[in-house]
Amino acid sequence: TSEWLINYQGGFVRRGLSGELFFQINKIFEVNIRYIVFYFNLIILATFYIIFFNFMKNIKINELLVFFLYSPFFLVYPSAEPEVIARKEFLLFIIYIIYINLLINNSNKIYIYLSTFLPLMNLIWDGIIFYIIFFFITFLFKKDLKKKELIYFFLSFIPYIISLYFVVKSSSLPESYELICSSFKEKCWGALLVLQVDVPIKFVINYVYENINFYIFLRYIFLFSLAFIPFLFFFYEIKRKNQIIKIKNLMFWLYCLSLLIIFFFHIIANDWGRWINIGFFFSFTTMIYFIKMNYVNFESNFLYLKFNNLFIKNQKVYYFIFFIYVFTWNMKATMSDDIGSLPYYRIIVKFIKYLFV
Repeated sequence: TSEWLINYQGGFVRRGLSGELFFQINKIFEVNIRYIVFYFNLIILATFYIIFFNFMKNIKINELLVFFLYSPFFLVYPSAEPEVIARKEFLLFIIYIIYINLLINNSNKIYIYLSTFLPLMNLIWDGIIFYIIFFFITFLFKKDLKKKELIYFFLSFIPYIISLYFVVKSSSLPESYELICSSFKEKCWGALLVLQVDVPIKFVINYVYENINFYIFLRYIFLFSLAFIPFLFFFYEIKRKNQIIKIKNLMFWLYCLSLLIIFFFHIIANDWGRWINIGFFFSFTTMIYFIKMNYVNFESNFLYLKFNNLFIKNQKVYYFIFFIYVFTWNMKATMSDDIGSLPYYRIIVKFIKYLFV
């Protein structure tokens, strides 16, 4: 909740647009600001799942896609790790799915859409910069892409770049921090505490540096590899050459670049599990984009053939692996947390205790 309450009552600060909106609603209607955030979160989650369902409903689900859909890194992750439920990235997820649909429909509205929603999203959550490469990747593989469209595409990012400049230049003074905290009549906590630091990036980098050890690094290298290596195999087989950029296995190299950027995010923020979850979402939805654009032939896809052969030859082994993969473990939100076990059993126990204790 703290992340959503950052506002402009002490002056312009990064990530303050949503909190300012909630503050003004609270001021006009005199509704408890926590309830405003809560209902807004419900609307975001409902919107996301409806849009995602419509995005997927015409896709034929096979043995491989089942593993992706039910992966602990993806849709079920917020259920296993409630700390990431309805965080700001869900707005970005909605923006990206709508963007992909505009691409698939070859809509000219895409440039207005990007120039409007990317800067707004940046003022709500500036972490968008580490995932924005996926907007470039999908556009470069747009059908019948022309140089004129590429120019329009880059021009549509000008409002985002302007917003990014103001975000980077923004700072929070101690008196500004106090005004933000007093605006909703509570003591600051969580993400709000970072506002009292002159250089937030330096603060979080120092936090990561001071808390990391070999075990934590090894654990997240394993999780990072488990999440993204399957996509590397998938994207390597997309052979379609771009009409403008003639690079062999262009999609594969662009995806490798995106993984490097996501990995870099781990250096400057400690919500490591959360960043992997966001990266997995973008990887999966980008994969579905290529399937919808008919750039993928599952009959010859290496990953699909492996899963399909396992399912045909030994369904019991397939379902056993699926059960172990999906239900016995979960990734935590922050770098210092160990891997969780039996998440859905624990969710049920917590829910029963909440009801009856």
